[in-house]
Amino acid sequence: MSDTVKTRVLWDDLPADLRAEVERVLGGDVVSARSQAGGFSPGSADRVTTENGRRAFVKTVHRDRNEGAYDLHRREIDVMRLIPAEVSAPALLGAVVTEDWAALVLADVDGSHPGRLQDGSEVVAVLDAFSTFPRLDGVARASLPAAESELIDERDSWQTIDAQGIELPDWAAANRGRLRAAAERVLEVVTGEHLQHFDGRADNVLIDADGRAWIIDWPWASVGARWLDGLFYLLDVRLRGEAADVEELLAQHPLFDGVAEADVDSVLAAVTGRFFVKAQSPAPPNMPTLRAFQYREAIAGMEWLRERWTRPQRS
Repeated sequence: MSDTVKTRVLWDDLPADLRAEVERVLGGDVVSARSQAGGFSPGSADRVTTENGRRAFVKTVHRDRNEGAYDLHRREIDVMRLIPAEVSAPALLGAVVTEDWAALVLADVDGSHPGRLQDGSEVVAVLDAFSTFPRLDGVARASLPAAESELIDERDSWQTIDAQGIELPDWAAANRGRLRAAAERVLEVVTGEHLQHFDGRADNVLIDADGRAWIIDWPWASVGARWLDGLFYLLDVRLRGEAADVEELLAQHPLFDGVAEADVDSVLAAVTGRFFVKAQSPAPPNMPTLRAFQYREAIAGMEWLRERWTRPQRS
């Protein structure tokens, strides 16, 4: 992917004491490590194999390299300890947290990111994986933020665009009132009781040899409406230009049963506005391609809404 971080830290670059702690979790010395490109993290991401043949996925980040990423790694550790067994996600084998480093040691999923063939053949498998996310209660629900609390900036995004005078493409500028009105009801739309990954993109999914989708990278997990991750993923499908009819999937996949058209529009309008705002901000440390990617996400969301709002008939 052209938007991935080009300055990945490698396994051999990690301090010896951190590598030793990871090896302690795995019960053997690491004899091979393959760095994984993909995503936007400024830390390391390696598939490792130990001397006794055990495999794992290890990701780490140093606080000085990007403090926000360090905090997200720590948050992901807490999330992974809460995820129910039925969720299609790799198991957390262990973690190492120091004042400077945060590391996750996860079960390795032997797979690849979906969409390489651009034919849409893996989209249903990804939606099926999101369908494994259960309703939460008790400690798990209390420990995760509510989706509506995570989308306040998205709700207010079109107000921010107006206040900051952010330049928009012609269609968005001409329809900013309708976009703002749709976005302003997003908090009621996303309320729910289901586990949400909240960052549904192809680089956060792996497809194994049996065609099963596994959802990875969980720092943004929340509790909300069960269909949100599916919608975010369909937006990513459009962004990447896969040959999939996202409207047909919205109409036919069980994940979206009972979801109103206006609710889909509300979420799309809210996240599209927020991407336009984010794209104007300076790039975070060691993440130079993020803002350009977010602008393309804004355009993808805008184009999907334009098509939805100009098609001849809507049910």
